[in-house]
Amino acid sequence: MKKSEIRNTIMRVHTEQNQASRNGIYEPFRKKIEEWIWYDDHKPDVPYYNHETVHDEYRRWHDRDCVLTGGNLKADTMFSLWLPLRHTITRLNDAGTIRSVGNISRKYEFLRRLIKGNNLEKLLPENQPVTAKLSRLFDLGMGRENVFLLPCRELNSLRGRAPYWDYIPAFLQAAFPGGAFAGFWDSHEAYLKWICEEHFQMFFDGEILQESIRDLSGSQDVGRSLPPEGIQAMEHMIDQYIRILEERRKCFGTEELALAKERERTYQEDCKIQELRSCVCRGDNGALEQISIKSEEVCI
Repeated sequence: MKKSEIRNTIMRVHTEQNQASRNGIYEPFRKKIEEWIWYDDHKPDVPYYNHETVHDEYRRWHDRDCVLTGGNLKADTMFSLWLPLRHTITRLNDAGTIRSVGNISRKYEFLRRLIKGNNLEKLLPENQPVTAKLSRLFDLGMGRENVFLLPCRELNSLRGRAPYWDYIPAFLQAAFPGGAFAGFWDSHEAYLKWICEEHFQMFFDGEILQESIRDLSGSQDVGRSLPPEGIQAMEHMIDQYIRILEERRKCFGTEELALAKERERTYQEDCKIQELRSCVCRGDNGALEQISIKSEEVCI
């Protein structure tokens, strides 16, 4: 082989490796965004009121938190992935650039446009260190380490409202005696026991005390979820989230993590089967064979 051919081969391999690296960075984003969109597209088309069972059963078997915990409706996401994604995009780009993709205030409309073309690469450039960190957060954030069980389902919606905004430090603070959520546990001792059962010790700097809750956002206020201005402050918060997820993952046994992974696989295959059934309803008879194949794979 000539030297020029060898050089060209090496360059081609490096190009392919770099392309694979870029694809790897954006894959967690695409996977989670497609999951959000799928859930929104297939949710029951009736109001929750007077149809609670329909909505609950849909969530039980299609919401990632519930799926990874065997259909437990008390399951909830520890770290929201949408909020870091939104805040990172708004800190990296000017308003005009963001509007060229879509209205970020309309979550699902924006997400549908974000994964089209090269919009992800446009708003989250690969050469920005925060992009790789956010990708890592998305990867960990889809695992069992980002799911916990609430003592009461009502807290699922309450902790997502102002002034808590699904921010765990603010939620933990409000659950101490005198806080808005303290009454959801039978006693303070029951609350401390729950913290240990859910492997939340890493949210505290030392003892499990209200004054020991870690400031993850860097705002100097554990009740405030939004980090100070600037992309570096956003990176700092993402680093804190990643550290906690990596630490919390070690608290789960090998069997529990393997079971969660198998539940996710079954869930993804079921989603594919439902999508194929929709194709059949739209007149795509070729999807029937695919349904049969996928059904057999799920049963294996």
